Amino acid sequence: MISKNKIIISLVICLIALSSISVVSAMEIYGGAFSTNGGLDDLTYASMDVGTAYSGKNVIVQIWYSRDGSILNHGNMVPITVTSDGYINIRSADAYRFFPDHAEINIYDTSRNLICSKEVSMSPESGIQTYGDGFYDHSYIR
Repeated sequence: MISKNKIIISLVICLIALSSISVVSAMEIYGGAFSTNGGLDDLTYASMDVGTAYSGKNVIVQIWYSRDGSILNHGNMVPITVTSDGYINIRSADAYRFFPDHAEINIYDTSRNLICSKEVSMSPESGIQTYGDGFYDHSYIR
């Protein structure tokens, strides 16, 4: 027979475990866009649709850009707030010598726990490139 104390302790442990689950733990990147603008000295802009359920949430974004398997940036971790329409809009810290052909997007909660990740293949040319199922207007983050 299980004692009341063991049941209470088990319930307390379950409640502690549930309280530590991040509110944004089910986040998903549905799609978005990248813009490399018009010249090799221009910054790369990224937009990610995570859904309006996360509007106003604070997250940390890290994007690794690469070209032909070579990393182009330092993968800075940037704190940002999800917009009211469910987007994360971010620009690269530096311009790159080559246009990226691949991006690895990592989104973390404010405790730096990875909550979602997406890899995107891009065409290594200038211009706006979208990914995902929807239409993603990228012009508003320039």
